[in-house]
Amino acid sequence: MIQTDLYSFAYKTGTLVPWCKKCGAENFYKDGKNSQGKQLYKCKSCGFRFIWTSDLPKRNFFSNIIAFAVDLYATVGISLRTLSDRMKKYFDINISHEGIRQWVLVAENLNLIDDKPRATETWHVDETYIKIKGKGFWLWVAFSKESKQVIAWHISKNRLLKDARAVLKKAMKASNGIRPEKIITDGLWQYPVAIRKEVGWKWNIQRKRHIIDSGIGKNSPVERVNKEIKRRINWFKSFQAEAGAKAFFGLFFYHFNRNYSNTE
Repeated sequence: MIQTDLYSFAYKTGTLVPWCKKCGAENFYKDGKNSQGKQLYKCKSCGFRFIWTSDLPKRNFFSNIIAFAVDLYATVGISLRTLSDRMKKYFDINISHEGIRQWVLVAENLNLIDDKPRATETWHVDETYIKIKGKGFWLWVAFSKESKQVIAWHISKNRLLKDARAVLKKAMKASNGIRPEKIITDGLWQYPVAIRKEVGWKWNIQRKRHIIDSGIGKNSPVERVNKEIKRRINWFKSFQAEAGAKAFFGLFFYHFNRNYSNTE
């Protein structure tokens, strides 16, 4: 049986063996064509007639097409509507922008987290302003200087203590509870309290290891990440839903980190 997830696309056209959409059997034969000229198959086991349109269950497109569209949306400055137009123009694939959006939402549920996190010495933490349905939200980012990867992120409506704690808690989980040597942030008052609560440094140690600086100083690495985020989302200005924003950034940071890993 073939791999059935969004990234099972490393194959050539025509090499996949169809299987019955009803019982899963691979015992079938060709049974004419439908009114659109598409090949019909009939299962010898259960008698079910079907059109082989996808290697994924309950999908009308093959996984390589879905993966290509989702990857392109997450990595290139292009809107959903523009992507839909390009899929039609260059590949003759009729898929609406809403259809692509649903693919992105499904991809949010995939396990796109690095299963081999590396302990790093320096974390850069910052928050940047984004819009969802025209309203202001905050994207919190924890960036590792040594691995050059985003180790945690969080979206919130406000810049509250619980939000600063949330991104640091995710960062600690991603590093398997290994504390960094130092954390660099801006002057937001929530950071010192959140670091003490989530990282667990004693006060005399935290005074030495928590460095407060601006984005044009020692915290410039994470500001460069923020600029890349702004560049990417500049095409559509505002997300239409919080779920869509979370799905997008899950994919965006996955590709961001993977690209850095491939250059090492």
